[in-house]
Amino acid sequence: MIELNLEEQTLIATYRSLDESGKKDLLRHASLQNRMEAATSINFGSGQCRLQRGEERPETVSEPIFTE
Repeated sequence: MIELNLEEQTLIATYRSLDESGKKDLLRHASLQNRMEAATSINFGSGQCRLQRGEERPETVSEPIFTE
């Protein structure tokens, strides 16, 4: 028997509570998301991942940093 964490158990319970059209919609959305992730992983190659770009540092935008 596989042990599931609380989040996984909640997802399974939610999926089981859906009607047939809800299950089909959810599976279609998951399939679409999987294809999109596969397409983006091809562009980045193996061993690489996309990083979310954080907020720009305001001090570097207004004036450049000079070093000696």
